[in-house]
Amino acid sequence: MYLRARELLTHEQRIDFMTIPADISEWEIATSYTLSPHDLEVIKRRRRDYNRLGFAVQLCLFRFPGWTLSDVKEIPKSVLRFIANQIKVDPLEFQSYAEREQTKHEHMVEIRKEYGYKNFSVREYRNISSSLLSHAMENENSMYLIRTAIEEMKKRKIILPAMSTIERLVWQTRHRAEQKIYKILSRSQRLEYVKKLELSIDCNDIHPNRLLQLSRLGARYEPHSFRRFNESKKYAILVAYLLNLSQDLIDQAIEIHDRQIMILQSKGRKAQEEMQRQKR
Repeated sequence: MYLRARELLTHEQRIDFMTIPADISEWEIATSYTLSPHDLEVIKRRRRDYNRLGFAVQLCLFRFPGWTLSDVKEIPKSVLRFIANQIKVDPLEFQSYAEREQTKHEHMVEIRKEYGYKNFSVREYRNISSSLLSHAMENENSMYLIRTAIEEMKKRKIILPAMSTIERLVWQTRHRAEQKIYKILSRSQRLEYVKKLELSIDCNDIHPNRLLQLSRLGARYEPHSFRRFNESKKYAILVAYLLNLSQDLIDQAIEIHDRQIMILQSKGRKAQEEMQRQKR
C-alpha cells in the first residue's frame, strides 16, 4: 500500500514514456536525431560500420527519449534508417551491434565522457526535486510534473533512471509542496479565524492554481469527511475553500450591484422620456 501510493502511472503509461512512437513523423525524427558535424567526427573514430551505427544510435537515444539502449526496447525502422543514412552505413548493420553487450557499455562510457552526460545519483535526485518544487506548488498534476522532471534531467544531461524512480521523485516532491501549502494556509490561527472569517493570509508563496485546486477539493467533501485528514491539511483545505468562497461572494455582490444600477438607470431614462413627452 505504501509503495503503491508512489506509483503515479499505469503500466501502459510507463511504456509510452520509454518508447519511441512507431508513427513518429519525419519532422520529429529530424528534430531529435540530426547529427552535428562534431557528432559525425566522434562517430567516425569507430572502426567498423556496426560500431559506428551503434554508437550513433546510443548518442541519439540519450537525446530522445533520454534512456539507454538497454531501456529502449524497440527502435522504429524509420529512425534507424535516418541515423544510418547520415553516417552512410547500412541500417542492417545494427543487428550485429545489438549482440555486443560489452561494446555497448564501452560506448556508453565514451559518450558520457565526450558529451558530459552523467548518471542519476542521490545528488541529482535532490537537485531535480528542488527544481521541481516550484512547479509542484503551481500544479499537482502527475503527468505534468513527470514530464517537467524528465525535461529538466535532459537539460542537465542526466541519463534518465527507471520510471519508478522518477515517479517516486515526483510523488515526494508533490508531497513536500502540499505540506508547504498546508503550513502557509494553516497560519490563520485555524478555527478562531475561520469562525470570524478573518482570512487575511499572505498567499504570495502559493500559486493561484494550487489555491483553486484546494478550494475545489474542499467543495467536494461533506463536513464529516474532513475528520480523516491530519490537522494541517484539514485547515488548509478549509481556509482555501473559504478564501475562494469569499472572493466569489464579493464578485457576486458586485455583479448584483451593477445590475441594480443598470435597472435604476433604465427606469430613470424611461421616466425622463415620459416627462419630456408630457411637456410637449
